[in-house]
Amino acid sequence: MKILSIFSTLTLSLLLGAMLITTSFLSGQDAPELSWKKGDGAEVFEQGKTAYAAQQFKEAYGFFKDARKQAKNRETRTHVELWLASTEGANELMALKRQAADGKENAAYRLAVKNYSKFSKTLIGEEYKKFLTDLQRKLFHVLEDFERVSRRYSEKYGKKFIDEAEWVQEGKRALKWDVASGKTELKIKGVPGGLSAYKSIAFYLDMPRGGSPYQLVFVVPGKSEAGVSQVKVVSNAYIAQMKSHKGLKRIEVPLRNFKGQGDVSWDRVKDFRIQFLGAKKFTAYVDFIALLK
Repeated sequence: MKILSIFSTLTLSLLLGAMLITTSFLSGQDAPELSWKKGDGAEVFEQGKTAYAAQQFKEAYGFFKDARKQAKNRETRTHVELWLASTEGANELMALKRQAADGKENAAYRLAVKNYSKFSKTLIGEEYKKFLTDLQRKLFHVLEDFERVSRRYSEKYGKKFIDEAEWVQEGKRALKWDVASGKTELKIKGVPGGLSAYKSIAFYLDMPRGGSPYQLVFVVPGKSEAGVSQVKVVSNAYIAQMKSHKGLKRIEVPLRNFKGQGDVSWDRVKDFRIQFLGAKKFTAYVDFIALLK
């Protein structure tokens, strides 16, 4: 009975997910005035919408491709292409939801992150984003999302909370970082104990005009002979060397790629740091730093 109950719940969840996709898709942007080369163009287009509503995505995609060939002007073609892309996104989202329901949440999340930008501006974009957000809450331990404005990051050291949508990747705020000599380190506190339970560290880093190489550092406190923990110079740490890049990039580094130096243990990590190397001046934007299980 318990197995049957779980199966029924899973089936209901997938069905509700399909209904949500259909609803968000069909309540999308209002259509412009459409014009067709042949009289059956409008009929083919409607057949595509009907097939989509029935979650027959392969058939819907075929109808929309035929309708695109019959589009008489740019406005009509653009609108049909929106449905084509949205159908592709809806089909992928349904597959990802099934994958997550089968216990492969990490794999589903990684593929969704990779492909989200492709569908973000389509009619399915909002529902796709919700799927990503729900998985993040389940899979991530957020170290810093920069949503709460406080004095923990100071403009004196080149850091400022911002809410300009252009630079925010998750939530409503991100951190602007004017890197220069003496302003090359970002320290994140509140790292949970026992990092051996996590697989990787991830965050967004945008350097619009490029930057400099940097390193990711998990600092480990040293131990005195009496066994009392005490912070030393960063001689006890796990470090990963990173290359510079230009523009926005989602960084994800498996913890196994970090090299330990000194007296280290993943169970004694104190904080996480991003350290730019050199004294080059540039602006970077950081958002949503999290550990992945």
